[in-house]
Amino acid sequence: MTKFNKNIYLFLSINLLASFAMGIFNMFIGIYLKEMGYQEHLVGSILSINTFTMAIASIPSAYLIERIGRKRSFTLGFFCIAIGSACLVLFENIFFITAMAMLNGFGLSVKATAEGMYITENTKDDERVSAFSMNFIISNTGMMGASFIGGMLSSYMGNFFSSTQAITIIFIMSALLSILALIPIFFMKEPKDLKPRDFKSCLKGYVNILNKKVVNFMVYNFIIGLGAGIVVPFFSVYLKYSMSIEDSIVGMILSISQFGCILGGSIIPFMSNRFGKIRSVIICQMLSIPFLLSIAFPQGLILISISFFMRNGLMNMAMPLTQNLSMELVDEKDRTNLSSVLSLSSNVSRAIGISIGGFVMEKVSYNAPYYVTIVLYIIGIIMFSNIYKQELKSKCYKQVEN
Repeated sequence: MTKFNKNIYLFLSINLLASFAMGIFNMFIGIYLKEMGYQEHLVGSILSINTFTMAIASIPSAYLIERIGRKRSFTLGFFCIAIGSACLVLFENIFFITAMAMLNGFGLSVKATAEGMYITENTKDDERVSAFSMNFIISNTGMMGASFIGGMLSSYMGNFFSSTQAITIIFIMSALLSILALIPIFFMKEPKDLKPRDFKSCLKGYVNILNKKVVNFMVYNFIIGLGAGIVVPFFSVYLKYSMSIEDSIVGMILSISQFGCILGGSIIPFMSNRFGKIRSVIICQMLSIPFLLSIAFPQGLILISISFFMRNGLMNMAMPLTQNLSMELVDEKDRTNLSSVLSLSSNVSRAIGISIGGFVMEKVSYNAPYYVTIVLYIIGIIMFSNIYKQELKSKCYKQVEN
């Protein structure tokens, strides 16, 4: 097993807590709003606003990380996550709920913006794929724990409280857990040669990264994010209201799907060594499409669980490699800028996708969004292949890449 420096292990611990908070939000916000009487379109709007905030906030987050440092930025981010999660369910006013979803989104944007840059600056070349893979595994462990524990808690507390009361308690517990991130953040160390950049220098960094390959990668990122946004945030709503499944079973299916990501994350370093980073991304994303298609068809619990497991595992296990590949596109000093821009393109597209998904589910059917996502994924895979066509043609590609 690869040994990383202390900063990486500390970051993995805060990523676990952030992923758990995100998992609770993604699983329960749709059900919470539905139980309060709101329709799918409004559920989609709140999810979209949360994700759109993550996107827009990636730019000021990049500046904060550069200006006040990693530790203070992470601290601010987790306070926003905690306050947003707790206050979201304490008031029924839709405008207040929207404001708290935005605050939560800003908090999550800090961690998301710093992620690729932070891992890259704290690892050596030969351990970077393993570090990104481990970070991916931790992210999905947090999401899986949120789905499983959240679903079980919701069903158990349903014996004593209403559905909205049970979800309120779960959100508050998640907020309190997020505050624990302040402990590992305290022990983090800033880079020794860190030179804070002023606002002008940060803006100049965005100009530096705008070459053809980066722009194409952003478009690919946008397309994949759009496809994911149309269906992924609605998995719990789809299972509960289309298939009439209770919360504990919904949580179990979603946690099983997250376990697919964990298993995939542990396999991807070996797959990368065998096929290379680029080919591994293409193989994983192509193989996920038949399982995404099968989710849209009515089927039993066992088959739907297998489909979720395989789709999530295959589509998402390529993420550590795409993160690694993206950081290789620019100079070290500009990685924060690139990380924020990629977060922006991905989350804007997810926000747009969520709005589309909610609308299509309400006006057409619960199944229709999956067909749109499949088309977008195929377009994204073709574009990714085109970005790296020269590397794919090279006979010595594998040796050069690894």
